[in-house]
Amino acid sequence: MKISELNVLIVEDDDFQRHILSGILESLGVAAVFHAANGRQALDIICGSDLKPVHVALCDLNMPEMDGMEFLRHLGARKGRDVAVILTSALGGKLLASVGKMTKLYGIKLLGVIEKPVVLANLEALLSKIDGAASVRGAPSESSLTLEEILQGVEADQFEPYFQPKVDLKTGRIVGAEALARWIHPKRGVVGPADFIPLLERTDNIDRLTFCILKKSAAACRSFHEMGHVITISVNLSLVSLDDHSLADRITDSVRRSGIDPEYLVLEITESAAMTNVAPALENLARLCMNGFSLSIDDFGTGSSSLQQLTRIAFSELKIDQSFIKDLAENNASRIVVNSSIDMAHKLNVKSVAEGVETTQDWDALKAAGCDTAQGYLIGQPMDTKAFSEFMTTYRPESHSVEADFRCRQKQIRILVVDDDDFTRKIILTVLRDLGHSDVVDTASAESAITVFESGSFDLIITDVNMPGMNGLQFIQMIRSGKTHAEPSTRIMVATIFSQTEILGTALALDVNGFLVKPIVPDVVERKLAQAMTEPFRPRAPITYEAIKTEPKALEIMSSKALGRVNVAQMEGKVKKSEHGGHQLLLSGLRPGMVVAENIYLKNGALFLSAGHDLSDMTINRLNDLESFLQSSKIVIQ
Repeated sequence: MKISELNVLIVEDDDFQRHILSGILESLGVAAVFHAANGRQALDIICGSDLKPVHVALCDLNMPEMDGMEFLRHLGARKGRDVAVILTSALGGKLLASVGKMTKLYGIKLLGVIEKPVVLANLEALLSKIDGAASVRGAPSESSLTLEEILQGVEADQFEPYFQPKVDLKTGRIVGAEALARWIHPKRGVVGPADFIPLLERTDNIDRLTFCILKKSAAACRSFHEMGHVITISVNLSLVSLDDHSLADRITDSVRRSGIDPEYLVLEITESAAMTNVAPALENLARLCMNGFSLSIDDFGTGSSSLQQLTRIAFSELKIDQSFIKDLAENNASRIVVNSSIDMAHKLNVKSVAEGVETTQDWDALKAAGCDTAQGYLIGQPMDTKAFSEFMTTYRPESHSVEADFRCRQKQIRILVVDDDDFTRKIILTVLRDLGHSDVVDTASAESAITVFESGSFDLIITDVNMPGMNGLQFIQMIRSGKTHAEPSTRIMVATIFSQTEILGTALALDVNGFLVKPIVPDVVERKLAQAMTEPFRPRAPITYEAIKTEPKALEIMSSKALGRVNVAQMEGKVKKSEHGGHQLLLSGLRPGMVVAENIYLKNGALFLSAGHDLSDMTINRLNDLESFLQSSKIVIQ
């Protein structure tokens, strides 16, 4: 509808203000202007059958007889009245924002709020939004479905996960998806979660649905990976379920039987839910982290215990509630909350995710604030497995960054992937090609890799360690000591898992240029590849590498002298400390030239770096690569 077709009602008790507003509206060319001195008169005009229909009401808040808030309440209760509202007041932006939220909850189409004095340009901009405005009714009505019907649907396997994409704000790439439960009802069609989840939670039956969605999501994740889309899947976990001490083990078993690593599953914990029995809940969440799952605090900022939850649970992701995102452009308080949440997430070293992103304005504001990931209808709505697979195939990133442009220049490097496990090798190849690396060669053994060197050189080698025949450490040693056709200075990265912590020190002594911790995650791979190709590196004399023992059984008795720069002997109960004392620094605070004052250990007790070690750029990078393996993220330096 054009502005020239609008009938506008001014609800304002001040005669002078009504006169000013009337003049502005007439200059904008609206069809008709009506006047009301309070809410009661406004309702009479809106409901009057002998007048033209009112399309927009400009409503003041502070008025006699019936003020603006009471008027809005009565207007929202009158079904069938399609009147959009613009709030005007001199009472301040915070109050206007609060009343604006109330207006939406009453189901009224809110075009926006304007602080007095009203400016023509602002009013024109809001009136032009009339076609895009939508009313939002408050709380959903109670479902007519019974518990028996819902449980029968679960037993009949009628529930399916619908996937909504999550996109990296820097690169525009799809990095994950949230699995949202949908009931494919034989008569009602697709039924949303509001019609079944509250009843299942109230009756302690939510676990049956949780495991159904979890199992199907894990299977879908595996199929997405096999299709070449290496992403993570987020599944909602109700706090109601956390009273059961066996929950973590049952979730882990269910996911592993689906053939997917727990590291590719993110469990979203609704922050606003009540955590009644705290001890078993924290035990379950800690066990899930220990088993490889990532935890996300969902709906952050909507519950009373937000900050407390962050301090006692090992979350790796903070999900900002969509109510703040929707008000980002117009509500300064919401903008401050969002920016503060993103900043806090970064300081806590966790990912920030914004849900409910619906406009490019939201996207740009979140990107400028440094938010990591976006989710919402601007990117894509929830889709079934087939539709989501097709969406990922056809999706093209819309966003680029300086970092992405820099990495794009690295895409011309030639890469060799060496791994005897066909599935893992395929995942690495898929991720590399998805990142734009087209010149990639793969082989299943170190012996065949050495043969490949005869036909050409490589800029980067990614190798596994546990392989039949020649292991990965021996393979790296041969390259570094000049016993193959490959250049000793070739950049080398090691793919490893936590159970292989005994090999990390040896790999460090062989001057590897990075660790890829399995399972392989695309955005981590891209960052570490760029780091490996740009960090300063000059190989040492071949004899230095030849002295390093690379047989797995010998790793526990290796001496500091044999390694030259690194001691990876098992911890023997005594922590070596520098005679000069020291002070603690986070990994982010380490700089080349600093000296380690106390031994650095891995979580399994293996000694990774000895006191007295001089830190270099490469060593600092490797410590950051393996932060999740270290006993502490704080390093004592002299």
